[in-house]
Amino acid sequence: MWRRRALILSFVALAALTAAAASETVVHVFQLRYASVQEVSAAVQQLLSERGSITVQPRQSRITVQDLPEVVERVAELIGEMDRIPGSYRIQMELLEGTSKPLGAEQQVQVDRRMKGMFKFPSFRQLGTATFEGDLGTPSSAELGDGFRVSFLAESTGFAQDSPWGSPDPGNRIHLRWLTLEQVKVADGGGGETNEVLRTSIFLAPKQKVFIGAGHSEDSKEGLVLIVQAQESGGS
Repeated sequence: MWRRRALILSFVALAALTAAAASETVVHVFQLRYASVQEVSAAVQQLLSERGSITVQPRQSRITVQDLPEVVERVAELIGEMDRIPGSYRIQMELLEGTSKPLGAEQQVQVDRRMKGMFKFPSFRQLGTATFEGDLGTPSSAELGDGFRVSFLAESTGFAQDSPWGSPDPGNRIHLRWLTLEQVKVADGGGGETNEVLRTSIFLAPKQKVFIGAGHSEDSKEGLVLIVQAQESGGS
């Protein structure tokens, strides 16, 4: 009978130790708003202990971490540093004209293979360039040469936790809203006429380059190509 009691007590003690060990770990769900899920999860993985684990939900921009309380606390500090709204931006734009007419060497500019595959014009010439720097949430506008003007509103791509569309990993991107290219024709008498060439919205990741074409038709002999490239954005 004593052996039976001892065996029961051993099982009770073992169950208590197991429960105590399990209670040492905590679970925390982190909802990302601005940072890339892939980048954050890779950084968090390096902080985990032998008992830690991480679950990634890219479509919900969510990371679940289970580990010792002190580890989870360090993870929260890391994510707080990484998941910050970009406070400023730097964007370069270049406006090119594609044409089927032959151009002299002094007029023609070289373009990369990707652009040649997208736009079938044999020749391109540069109409103008501009570099934009500013704070997110403020509108920007600049001349692009030869009577063209571009304007946009740069905003953060942060999504609320209850975002219904489940966007896949927005990451540290900038949203250019109402990106508009206009052609301004000045009359001899001083008046002018403004024609909207294109209006769109795009998302830009750091160092990403986007090509936007504008023409009268797909088989047009001439057309415009707006090249937009984002540089690393600053922190808040």
